Amino acid sequence: MTRFSVGIFDRLFGKKTTLELTDSKGSVVERIVTEKWLETMKEQEKVSVVKESSVSSISSQEAVGIVIKAVTDDLPLKWAHVQSEIIGYNAIFKEVPEEWAQFEFLLASLGLDLLALYNLYPKEQAIKMHEQVLSLIGQMEEIGENSATAVHDYYLVASDAISKTENPLDYVASFLCHRLDMTEDIGPIALTGIMEGITQFAGKWRWIKQNFTISA
Repeated sequence: MTRFSVGIFDRLFGKKTTLELTDSKGSVVERIVTEKWLETMKEQEKVSVVKESSVSSISSQEAVGIVIKAVTDDLPLKWAHVQSEIIGYNAIFKEVPEEWAQFEFLLASLGLDLLALYNLYPKEQAIKMHEQVLSLIGQMEEIGENSATAVHDYYLVASDAISKTENPLDYVASFLCHRLDMTEDIGPIALTGIMEGITQFAGKWRWIKQNFTISA
């Protein structure tokens, strides 16, 4: 797939758009253009758009902030669904304050999602954003340091599962139960529900990759 850059037209005529276009031979090419250029070409029927999406550039620190805020915003919206996915939730979590349980799912999802950084970005950039995630979480009053450690521990648990060709989500869910000092026997059905609950808050880095370019 060929990539083109419009260069000076981007700076003069506004917002960039990434397109997949078909040329006169029917081949699909990818091109970064401006909305003004696209509008003109459509009017002249010189291009056929296969896929179109807006491109925005943000810093890695901004990306980290968006990810953490998105997970935090998801908690009250998705928590009832998470509870419904865990068969026997009330019995299993009876000794755990609900706010504590919610926060632990947040930490687990952030730690698990750190794996995605290394699949989506160059290693050096992924390491930088990994550290920025921990740094930002560590700034929370009173619980910051412990929370950052927990997120990193979840990442290490998930990484360990990968190294053993095991399911990282299974390991993370089990570690969540361990951290919450679960006294009930957690069967496979309940554990599957916990795994499903964690995934409700994950996937934010893939969304960032699809919607933004991250500047140095």
